[in-house]
Amino acid sequence: MKNLMLLLTFTVVGFMLIANASAKTIVTDGLVSYWTFDRTNIKDRTVEDVWGENDATIVGNPKIGDGYLKQGLELDGLGDYVSLPNVGNFGSRIGPYTFEAWFKTNQKRWSAIYKVNECGGNNNMGQGILINTVIKLGHTVYETKEDILFTHRSTKSGNGCAGGAGGSEQPVSDGEWHHIVLTSRSANDKELDKLRNVPVPPQIKHRPVHGGNCLTGDFYLDMKHVSGGTGCTLPNDVRPYTLPIFLGAVNDNGKNVLGFFQGVFDEVRIYDRALTHEEVIRNYESGIGLSVEPIQKLSTVWGALKAKR
Repeated sequence: MKNLMLLLTFTVVGFMLIANASAKTIVTDGLVSYWTFDRTNIKDRTVEDVWGENDATIVGNPKIGDGYLKQGLELDGLGDYVSLPNVGNFGSRIGPYTFEAWFKTNQKRWSAIYKVNECGGNNNMGQGILINTVIKLGHTVYETKEDILFTHRSTKSGNGCAGGAGGSEQPVSDGEWHHIVLTSRSANDKELDKLRNVPVPPQIKHRPVHGGNCLTGDFYLDMKHVSGGTGCTLPNDVRPYTLPIFLGAVNDNGKNVLGFFQGVFDEVRIYDRALTHEEVIRNYESGIGLSVEPIQKLSTVWGALKAKR
């Protein structure tokens, strides 16, 4: 009987180790905050940050439903969103960052993955990702155009906002799960050299490359690199964003809320560095996130076997 129990124990241990080895955990180097949207990590209107100490706040009446991993948060497109705190380089200070999320929607009108405007006036060059839209830059005008992902990577100064913006045609409103990653980092020498060789329009008096704040952004969808580019601003008076960043809506200067998202969010993560393409692929392929369930289950099985001896 004792030998049978030992054999069973080793079999279970082997199964747990194989299962854990075959499923990849996510990258944790540089990870600042992680909101799983699992039922066990949501209490009332608070979404627990399972990695850091930056809990998010639910606004409206979203539902907890099926997620990409376990559960996700379902927004109705009529007033639901999640207020994310300004964490690390993602809002509270200037520096490299990565925003990552899984989402699913069949909504065809324009809406926000996340967005914050802090520039005042009609300038809407805030940070964010919009879907199904084109924007008339310099004016707060959002026009619906299906299957266009629009990104803003901007820095704020005393005179407004400046940075990079661009659209990419991607059919994401198909009711399927999609993995989205936006990174921002300091431009390297090769990228700066390439930027110096771009012709300067006559109305531009200078190119703020030498001594400027030059950032390179990369945009990934379902582990594929779909767009990227480098832009520079003058280093003087560059300030971090201070307003909460809304997941599933546009925080318009703290006065209006626009572009409500209809669909499900899951596995939202913020890093204080730009993930590499290889790391984006690893996170895309991860089927367990930060799961420690195999270890917990192993302890439970071991305790149960000892109790029966």
